[in-house]
Amino acid sequence: MVILLVTLLLFCLLLVASEYNWQGVLLFTILVGFLQDPIRKLSDTDSSYFGVLSLVCFLLAFLLLKSKHSLWYLPYICWTNPKMISLLPIFFYLIFLQAINSFARFGDFTLSVAGILFYILPLTALWVGFHIGNDPKLLRTFLYSYLIACTICAISILVSLSGYNSDLLKEVGEGLQITGLEREGQSGLWRTTEIAGWHLAAGACFSFILGITEERGSQQYLYFFLSIGLTILSTTTGRRKALGLVILFVSLYLLYYSFNVNGSRVSRLFTALALVGFLSFSSYELLFTASRQEVLDSYLDRSSSLTIEETQERIGGQGIGAFFRGLEIAGPFGYGAGAGVNTGASGIGRGREGIGSLGYVVEGGGGRIVAELGSIGVAILAYLLFNFSLLYVRNLKLAKIYLPQNSQLLMVGLVIFTVANIVNFFSASQLYNDFFVLIMIGISSGTFLSVPVIASRYQEFIRSNICQ
Repeated sequence: MVILLVTLLLFCLLLVASEYNWQGVLLFTILVGFLQDPIRKLSDTDSSYFGVLSLVCFLLAFLLLKSKHSLWYLPYICWTNPKMISLLPIFFYLIFLQAINSFARFGDFTLSVAGILFYILPLTALWVGFHIGNDPKLLRTFLYSYLIACTICAISILVSLSGYNSDLLKEVGEGLQITGLEREGQSGLWRTTEIAGWHLAAGACFSFILGITEERGSQQYLYFFLSIGLTILSTTTGRRKALGLVILFVSLYLLYYSFNVNGSRVSRLFTALALVGFLSFSSYELLFTASRQEVLDSYLDRSSSLTIEETQERIGGQGIGAFFRGLEIAGPFGYGAGAGVNTGASGIGRGREGIGSLGYVVEGGGGRIVAELGSIGVAILAYLLFNFSLLYVRNLKLAKIYLPQNSQLLMVGLVIFTVANIVNFFSASQLYNDFFVLIMIGISSGTFLSVPVIASRYQEFIRSNICQ
């Protein structure tokens, strides 16, 4: 059954590639990204290798796109900080050497490849995101497709809350006991509650962005309604990080919105908040019946324990604490790319078991990076990220001047979503071993690299209209 489904997916992939080229394969990647978990649940074996399905689709989209464009377009991508062009080879050398380091230590080729993908895949997705950003229609279609698939999977959580039992709605493996939660966390069609929480949070953020940038009032209400519904459902996973991701994103996005939108900042912000508040109450009543609301109470109680004090403790322990402990155990050269990869029950990377404190260190993103790259590698990476951030800051200044307001808000929203994920990564990194998650974050961030091209195109359009 599973072999038949996978074969059918690959056959459909080839058909889509032949008919719709890389754009179609990219949208098909989203479909496969959501289907790979139900397929894994239908399988008799609990294998992490099912997560490779979305990676295969994405790599095909990348190869088709590269065959169409012989150039890398780095002068356009790095237009506002050309220094990045000369710095990129340093990044590749660093990861290649750390992959050799990992293989020399553990003798596990698969672990080293997984480590390389963790660093290279988001960079590849950035390049694809640049091309998506150049086509505003494709960008919105990409977000629409993700929301449709995410909403369908979210409905499966509603079905599970209604008391319907099925192997498709259960978490893969035993799962983790969630502290302070009497009921099990809901995962729906997703394989784990953590993955379910992230996708629900991502769907809520994308829907909020589309709501803010939508010109038609009726559709704006629909997007906000969907955003709130997905946020509420994220609490049923029991993973408070998902709710924290949405709260951080919305806070930063509304802050940017209030200071950068034309017209009265206060009135616009008040209108947006009032609309969100109204839809919050209405969506709660419409989505959840009285019986479901009773079930939901325990999850809301769990989410209400997400306090500033506990967040500070988590950042201090799994963030800062894990980072400094990583410096102690990894030394100047680290354990190599892949040392911090969560390989699940696949048996990959068993040679790491003798390393003391490694499990604690790699829980936080900072700890994982320093454990893999060492103090020297982290210093090099920090310098690269500083220049990369400078590129984004300069693109932001360019976007404020030359981009239409809605295009600016859409792309900045995706960058803020990436920033919120970076903060989340430093408090809990294991989620970001998922290839589909890395692809979505890379594409979201990469769209902003197209700002110089869009700005140039927009200015040319204005000049041509003036001349006429």
